[in-house]
Amino acid sequence: MAKKILVPGAGIGQEIVLIKAKEMGLTTIVVSPKGDYPGFKYADIIYYENVRNEGKVLEIARKENIDGIVSDQNDIPVETMGYVAEKLNLTGNDYTTSRIYCRKDLMREKCNDIGVPSLAYGSAIDLEGTLKIAREIGYPVMCKPTDNQSSKGVFKVNNEDELNKVFDEVLSYAFSGEIIVEQFLEGKELLIDGLAIRGEYKGLLLTENFNFDLKDVFIPKVKKYPTSLSDDEVRELKSIDEKINISFGVTNGRTHNEYLLNPHDGKFYLIDAAARGGGTFISSHLLPYACGFDSTEMQIRLALGEPMDISDYPTASKAVGYICFYLEEGEIMHIEGMDKIKEMDSVIGVHDVNLRVGERIKGMTDKSNKLGPVLLGCDTLQELNRAIETIKNTLVITTDKRSNAVIWE
Repeated sequence: MAKKILVPGAGIGQEIVLIKAKEMGLTTIVVSPKGDYPGFKYADIIYYENVRNEGKVLEIARKENIDGIVSDQNDIPVETMGYVAEKLNLTGNDYTTSRIYCRKDLMREKCNDIGVPSLAYGSAIDLEGTLKIAREIGYPVMCKPTDNQSSKGVFKVNNEDELNKVFDEVLSYAFSGEIIVEQFLEGKELLIDGLAIRGEYKGLLLTENFNFDLKDVFIPKVKKYPTSLSDDEVRELKSIDEKINISFGVTNGRTHNEYLLNPHDGKFYLIDAAARGGGTFISSHLLPYACGFDSTEMQIRLALGEPMDISDYPTASKAVGYICFYLEEGEIMHIEGMDKIKEMDSVIGVHDVNLRVGERIKGMTDKSNKLGPVLLGCDTLQELNRAIETIKNTLVITTDKRSNAVIWE
């Protein structure tokens, strides 16, 4: 009889997991709200439920007698996965660990406990409390939901008037009903995608973000490996990353942590942490090319409890990256150059599902509104940079408002 794998969610990240699970001969059980999600067509069994409903998902897992639970590139089901794995003694992280990775306030507490550089912060449930924390920290500050993803509801605020304007929107994205206010820092943005197996941890891929030139909104336009860090800085950051993940309690699965190198004190600060593979196809495309193994298959086998050795999974040795763009609000009238881009030897994937003639495009407000990415894999950073320039010179999109509406910066 085929083993059963439960996948919470049916979006694009879970579609990749489900396709691989079917290739492996597994019975796929999907738990997801109803909607036009691409993963449904790869499900053997579907339950239409909220993936954050821990009790209901556990009930389904028991009913189906599952062998494992797995997700990727999505923060929303992480707590539920920890809850189910702990209750059913499945391979994964426990519930406490999963909650730490999902809540920014708990992350900050842990960083303070273990003595790594940490941002000044405070959390509140109402406007009065949020304003009080912001005054204590000092403007500018970052205002965020304590628990969400894709930079939804995340704003830099420079004064009380701005905080008053964005407060309701930030709170609307907070599942917990709490807002976290953090010290604002600028500097190099770095990310480490890591792996834990049976309590052993290894950082696999270190990338650097370069953001769009948008006022007080921080959305990556380009991501690259190798980074601009020195060898000493790389060693220091990897050491901090390992200390943080081990202290958070990760035992099995992927991690994706974001850091900032503060140019004023030369220290690395944790910005966010996640107990899943990197989104925007880092986990499914960039990491496999850079490291030379199938990350999705590895995660499924780990979730099923198969014997594995972390030494079998090497760190990055090839250059990878992506480039994104956005359009001002309008209707797409014509697309030119995308077919040529897809034929480039260095292009390992293109996400263009929202690029259709007649499609109305929203302006840029959070990570979910950026277009692309075009995913790249090369032998060297120089080749990667040349490929990025070729893409920028090839793609032309005409809208009802502009003859060339592609914005790369």
